[in-house]
Amino acid sequence: MSIRSDWRAAWQRHFFRWIDKRVPPARQISLNRKNLYIFPNRTGFLYLVMTLLIWLLGTNYQNNLILALCYLMVSLFVVAIHHTFANLSGISVRFVQATPAFAGEAASFVLELSTRNRYGSEHVEIRWGDGEARTLTLAPATPQRVSLQVPSRQRGYLRPGRLLIQSHFPLGIIRCWSWLNLEAAALIYPAPAAIDEPQHLASSGREEGGTSTRGGDDFSGLREYQPGDPIKHIAWKQFAQHKGLFTKEYEAYFSAEKWLDWHSLNQLQELRLSGLCYWALHYERQQIPYGLSLPGLTLAPALGDYHLQAVLKALAQFNLAREAGYVD
Repeated sequence: MSIRSDWRAAWQRHFFRWIDKRVPPARQISLNRKNLYIFPNRTGFLYLVMTLLIWLLGTNYQNNLILALCYLMVSLFVVAIHHTFANLSGISVRFVQATPAFAGEAASFVLELSTRNRYGSEHVEIRWGDGEARTLTLAPATPQRVSLQVPSRQRGYLRPGRLLIQSHFPLGIIRCWSWLNLEAAALIYPAPAAIDEPQHLASSGREEGGTSTRGGDDFSGLREYQPGDPIKHIAWKQFAQHKGLFTKEYEAYFSAEKWLDWHSLNQLQELRLSGLCYWALHYERQQIPYGLSLPGLTLAPALGDYHLQAVLKALAQFNLAREAGYVD
């Protein structure tokens, strides 16, 4: 099975490279003789075998009625080839938009299909690769939109791959199909993960309503020396003035505003992004203004759907251009 699957994958890559030379990737593609392929399916091969057996039977017994049936079946087969091809020829497929999703969820890709066939196009099946399939009937000169779901695994840009469009109409013995390489991508946000709330250092000393914690860089005062205090924190100046032995205390002052601060967390990159995503959604639900501070990017505190989308987009795109070669 492994050899067979490897051979099939290699053949498919070669076939897709050949397709891209004939039909380059685009946001909108029309189906015609350059990108449509047609061949009998399993039912079609059984139909041909049955036709051959009837022809042998009619020839052996020299029965004109049986031979007439055989010729009728061959005629229907040839007619089916033309009608199946005509059913897909003239269809135009356009990528409209993709709905962002969180990692692990399914993203929706919206496509618009229309046909120039004056009789319309019936029983048209479309799907992304091995994804869910949708069957449509297109009316002439009437665009129709369809949404296809594609599961996501990680943040960044989800590219669904090639779109399969096919039909077995009208007799079900001929398969006409095409693989379309549409320029489509959906933005995938980090999956929200609950972590400790990020804190943002105040920009200038104490702030009204802010919080503080020991162990920072700002001097806060003196206290009497206690055994075990670090020697570097001893107030030697006061000791030299015979005022006693004191220890210097330091604090860190945090901003009263809510900030999604990258530097305040110590988790791995993906967990940090998931945690910042979680708190962004939390602050938005609670209607608490929040800002975002990432290496090389700062968004001022705000609220609203536009601000939330900007924050989630920044988290989804973080380091992608440098690490994976993505371009927005």
